[in-house]
Amino acid sequence: MDTEAVSAGFYESPGWNQKYRRIQILTIEALLHGAQVQLPPTARTFKQAPKADQPKPAAPASGLSI
Repeated sequence: MDTEAVSAGFYESPGWNQKYRRIQILTIEALLHGAQVQLPPTARTFKQAPKADQPKPAAPASGLSI
């Protein structure tokens, strides 16, 4: 099983210049002892844009003329 996981290759993170295994096999025992999946950091690399104001819905026409 490990051979197949290694044969899947690596993912190269362009932003972090690191390689990560495409398939990582972790046992429950390893997870309970603190093992973690190796992933690129999830820190945002771009400034988040402010939310756009939503237009208010128009008042419905009453159909009455004054």
